[in-house]
Amino acid sequence: MGLLETTWMPRRFRSFAWLAWPVWAFLALALFYPLWQILALGVGEGLGPTLANPYYWGRLAWSLAYGLGSSLLVIALALPLAYAFRYRFPGRDLWLSLATVPFVLPTIVVALGFLALVGPHGVLGINLYGTPWILFWASAFYNLGLVLRMLVAVLPALEPPLAAARTLGAPPLRAYWRVGAPLLAPALLAGGGLTFLYSFSSFGLPLLLGGSRYATIEVEVYGLLAYRLAFPEATALILLQLAVLALVSFLYLNAQTRLSLSLAPSALPKALPSAAAWRLAAGVWLFFLALYAPLLALLARALAAPEALASAWTGGDFTPGALALANTLRFAGLSLLVALPVGFAYAYAVWRGDKGLDLAGLFPLMVSPVAVGLGYLLAYPSLSGSLLILIGAYALLSYPLLARALLPALRALPKGVLEAARVLGASPWRRLWRVEWPLLRPALLSGTALALAAVVGEFGATLVLRRPEWTTLSLAIYERLGKPGAEPFREALALAGLLAVLAGGVFLLLDRGRRAVG
Repeated sequence: MGLLETTWMPRRFRSFAWLAWPVWAFLALALFYPLWQILALGVGEGLGPTLANPYYWGRLAWSLAYGLGSSLLVIALALPLAYAFRYRFPGRDLWLSLATVPFVLPTIVVALGFLALVGPHGVLGINLYGTPWILFWASAFYNLGLVLRMLVAVLPALEPPLAAARTLGAPPLRAYWRVGAPLLAPALLAGGGLTFLYSFSSFGLPLLLGGSRYATIEVEVYGLLAYRLAFPEATALILLQLAVLALVSFLYLNAQTRLSLSLAPSALPKALPSAAAWRLAAGVWLFFLALYAPLLALLARALAAPEALASAWTGGDFTPGALALANTLRFAGLSLLVALPVGFAYAYAVWRGDKGLDLAGLFPLMVSPVAVGLGYLLAYPSLSGSLLILIGAYALLSYPLLARALLPALRALPKGVLEAARVLGASPWRRLWRVEWPLLRPALLSGTALALAAVVGEFGATLVLRRPEWTTLSLAIYERLGKPGAEPFREALALAGLLAVLAGGVFLLLDRGRRAVG
């Protein structure tokens, strides 16, 4: 493994074992202590009245239905698409790359896109605001690409056993049901579990698209904080949410472990006759154009009114867009100064074999941004006016993306090269800098791109912890959406277009750098 082996390895491999301790300290301050405050208040005062209120059970039921329905919809769409991507057709690689673009877009940008297309003043003239259909569509927009890439990676593993079963005389349908389905099940469970986790804990989309009738638990928590200051009830709802997320996370991790055993080496797509390839391409292109229509509507309406961006830039009755952009970039840069060392140290410690830290690192993925914001208000009331509290939240929410991009690269480091460097007398630091660092740079850039894109569009924690002087682009958009009239909406669209370009540009710029050094 290199520098950081498990603790029973020889002493020369323990040079960087201390890296785990700063990560534990960060998690203790930024995650576990705030969670403890939520637990203490939720169990002590809020749990009983909350469990006795049927209204909150209704919010929980809808949140579960939204998560489950989104999972089923995404799987139903991703599975036939994955089979289509097993073949070579014009535009295949382009669409497979673009499929993950929604994942780096801020939720408020996506919500504005749907409002621009099928909102009260949408270009299609159909108002789906406040209906479950717009929420399920938005969930498919976000999660389809991740599940699609997962299925495209696992489908080649089905072909040899299916071919063997048909050779032994099994009919195609029976061979698929008895042989293919069990092999495909882990990928479906992992993809469905991931979609459920994102949808069940979703905040921005239900808040902006669902209305009060289709508010999730996360939206309800924010409402209790912002309008009633009902901290006990809010913490109790967070505990219910965490219980569901912990259970689904366990099932997801189990499915992901089984999935890693069934992944096949990447296979070349199969060739098709020219006419069939073009028919398949037309179908895939039409599907993705329909799926991404909200984003296209947002960009079209933002570009159609350039004067709205000029008005939003100076602010008028709202926070100036120039100040919001400066805050967004400043907070992203400051949080990256924390997330980079924490993510790097976490990845190295887990690679070394720190199972406890590996398990603890899952908690930031289960805790929602709104819960993080509430926990910080309870744990550090004296810091509510300090920028430290916001930067800490940003770093906590972004470092797992960076660390999870680094871990596969660390595990893929060639043992022979590392051992040769050690035998030749290179010190641990010299091996890190001269051997491992060049091999890790592409993964580090990729993880940094994901972390920055997530921070640039962060909405939930920023909304809970907000102060007027901390207004980011996301909050400036939300501020304008709260006012009636066509002009504030046009300004919100213009700022959303700017935020989409910023988040996408940061991701593409760093990803291009990753490709250049990789």
